[in-house]
Amino acid sequence: MPKHPKIFRKEVKKMAVISAVAYARYSSDKQQESSITVQLAAIRKFCMSHNIEIIHEYVDEAQTGTNANRKDFQEMVRAAPEKNFQLIVVHRMDRWARNVDDARYYKKYFAKYGIKMISSIEEFDETPEGEFFELMSMGMAELYSKKLSREATAGILANARQGKIHGGLPPLGYKKTGKYYTIDEKGAEAVRIIFDMVKQGYGYSTIRNYLNSNGYRRVDGELFRGGFTDLLRNRKYIGEYIFNRSAYRARGVPYNSHSQREENEIIRIPGGMPRIIDDETFYNVQRILDSRVRTSDMRELADGRKSHKKKYLLTGAIRCGECGRSFCGMPSKSNGNVRFIYRCSSKNSGCSARAVSMEYLDEYILALLKDCIFSPENEERLLDMVKASYIRSYDKLENTLTELERAIKETEEAIREQEQLMTNSESRMLKTIARSGLRELEQNLHLLKNDEALTREQISAFPTFNPATIRKNARECYKILKSTSFKATQKIVNRCIRVIKVGNETVETVIDTQALVNSYLPLGISIIEKRDNIARPENHSFRAFNFTTLTVKVG
Repeated sequence: MPKHPKIFRKEVKKMAVISAVAYARYSSDKQQESSITVQLAAIRKFCMSHNIEIIHEYVDEAQTGTNANRKDFQEMVRAAPEKNFQLIVVHRMDRWARNVDDARYYKKYFAKYGIKMISSIEEFDETPEGEFFELMSMGMAELYSKKLSREATAGILANARQGKIHGGLPPLGYKKTGKYYTIDEKGAEAVRIIFDMVKQGYGYSTIRNYLNSNGYRRVDGELFRGGFTDLLRNRKYIGEYIFNRSAYRARGVPYNSHSQREENEIIRIPGGMPRIIDDETFYNVQRILDSRVRTSDMRELADGRKSHKKKYLLTGAIRCGECGRSFCGMPSKSNGNVRFIYRCSSKNSGCSARAVSMEYLDEYILALLKDCIFSPENEERLLDMVKASYIRSYDKLENTLTELERAIKETEEAIREQEQLMTNSESRMLKTIARSGLRELEQNLHLLKNDEALTREQISAFPTFNPATIRKNARECYKILKSTSFKATQKIVNRCIRVIKVGNETVETVIDTQALVNSYLPLGISIIEKRDNIARPENHSFRAFNFTTLTVKVG
């Protein structure tokens, strides 16, 4: 009979057959459904040779081991108080959990009902040494999971910076060709029809009926249903590749598609994908969307007028600093007078953000761009700040390469040590742990080398810093801002303002200098102003325009 923990061998002598359940799991990272078959086969073979009867098999497919919220696992937890089984048999400890806290907690939980958990291939007796090696195995499983998640995320972000597809269905009008988006002519035609009909004043139901009756379909082949707001707001249609925008959603928190990450975490590449809609059409539609006031808002206007038309300069650029949703321009009645404001779109859902005067905020943003960022007097300072951003961005890539080279060297050394440990060790338990560690190290080395190659490619393709181009573009922006054309001014605002975060205490404006350098690099200048100063130009701290009042962020 194969060796196993002493406590187990004692119980085998006391009872002819021991009742047990088998637990198997595979995750979605580099594993397939067939691994369940392999795990269960090994468990069944082990149980047959140890007089163990499997009364039930619990299986979780495509479930991560980093948390215990797994369907079959929780069913097994609920079955424990009935005490119908004495053992839980897993193939390896990392199938039980990849989280040390969960693994230890549930081991104690089942022990409370006299149920032990054992592995079919790993031996951990109940001596202090055995418990130590078991804990070390759990820790290695958790470490591997976290490192794999980190490296996988880094790889996805690196691909995104090259404009590559990261998964999921492409937006309507696009298709996947290799690793990049290309235009699907039939879908692109539908997108152009939607934008054109909105410009002409048609409602969503009319647009939907027209598309369906003329043979147009969604990306999944189904008929069009519902509205088109998200499609009409999608900046990919003007060629801007966007990735990593949605904020992380904690377990149990309702999904909010409008909740965004910090701007320096978002990857934006102007021209990073094929364009379907021209700028003029896109921004005209944005103004139309923002001008549609909800019925509930209209009822607040006691005089009964149907509309209060106004041009909103900052359409689509403002985000709520409290909840992350967009701010919309709308009329508001106070003391019998109608004024125009920007207000959080989720105000009716309980957001605490205060509305801001359209007049004050528009005036502030125009002053920020005209009198500060693009002012001829500040041309050299702007050039210095963009240059500093270039240098920081390049240094960041070089530092990343240095860290990757160091990590590769350390990982290769660790692999040699693990191979030596496997060769010299006579203990089956130590060989099992070393083999598991070696597999994880080899996978990590593969990811590191991929990142190294990508970083070298980015360094070799790093654009040349061109002061003449920056000066020329800055002067053109300033000239347009000095004009009285609303459309031309709004076009500059749309090009140069990445986001305006309006909070209850501060207003943060991120200036996107990509428009100045003609580069994909996410070079941003962030200006934070006290909200109370917005209505008082003499208190605007940005007017000094130096490194003590502005914070340069490179995404």
